[in-house]
Formats: sequence, C-alpha cells, structure tokens
Amino acid sequence: MPATLNARPMPQRPANGLLAWEATIGYLRLQYHLDARLTLQAMANANLVTWNAYAVWGQNTEQVSEKLSMEAALRDLWSQVDHKHVIFESREAMLRRPVNYKDNEWLDGATETILRQMLDVFHIAYVYSWTLTVIYEPVEIADVRFQARLSVDKDGLNLLGQGATLRAACRDLLRVTAQNHIQRRARQTPKPNGS
Repeated sequence: MPATLNARPMPQRPANGLLAWEATIGYLRLQYHLDARLTLQAMANANLVTWNAYAVWGQNTEQVSEKLSMEAALRDLWSQVDHKHVIFESREAMLRRPVNYKDNEWLDGATETILRQMLDVFHIAYVYSWTLTVIYEPVEIADVRFQARLSVDKDGLNLLGQGATLRAACRDLLRVTAQNHIQRRARQTPKPNGS
C-alpha cells in the first residue's frame, strides 16, 4: 500500500490578470498588515490613450507610465515589482502572481466590453482630453473596493463611480456620466419664450 502524503491541494490560479492583481494586493494587506492599492490611469491625448499603473503598499511604490494598453501596463508593473521585491512567502501564495496572462486574459469578457464602451463614450463626449483613474483597495466594504474617476480638465469635470468589481464601478461611472451629460444639455438648451 502506498504511503499517504500529507499535502494540501494547490489553489487554482486566478482566472484573469486583474483578479491576480486583486489577489496580490489583498495578500499584501493581509500578510503584511499594510495599506495596499492598485491604481490604473488612462489618459487621452489627441487620438492616443496611454496607460499608467501604480502599486502602493506600506512605504513601497512601483509605477510604469505611458503604456499603449492596460494589459501592457499591468504586465510591466508586475515585472517591476517582481524584480525589486519579494512579495510571496509560499509556493501556494505565488499562484496569485499576475504573470503569464495573454493579452486577452487580463479581464473577463463582460468587464472588457464595458470598459471599452466607456472609453469610447469618453472619446466621443470629451474630445480626447480626459483622464480615467481606477483604484482598487481591498477594503471591508465591498461596494467601494473599486473606484473609477473621470476627470476632464477643460470642463472642470470630476465624476466618480464605485463598485465591488471593476465592471460595477465602470457601470456606475457610465450612469453618473450620462446623468451629468443630461443635466449639462438641459442647462445649454434655450428655453422657449414665455417660460
């Protein structure tokens, strides 16, 4: 009879790169008791959108700038973090790493769709002069873990969407953006005589 091995099954790798980043930031918070967050920033300049990404935990900050896609920003940010820091203390924990994801494996399909639609709306509505900042923090109140903020300098516009997931935060920001657009249009529409 073969000997019984005392071993736990290995946890599954996160389904996509963003979930792996969420797991990594959560691990930093739980394992080291540090405030930790992941920030993504998309900036439109003329017809080009560039991405910046930041990971902050405790006194540590790593960042990458001016990447041509969100996927490249997240991938390059992990390369930088992994090169400079030892994050994970066990083999099981290392499965959380946001590494070895293909370009189409960084978001689930529904989240990618709404993010792309939102970026298209911003391009149309704000004529290539906007900034989208997305922050993930592993806080206890799930509905505010993701914050998506749209800033348009020329209009002094600063809108916020929140949610437990990136998809929920994007939906919320799209809703807030639509409400703001309707209110702006109502103020700009001339009133008929006699009102």
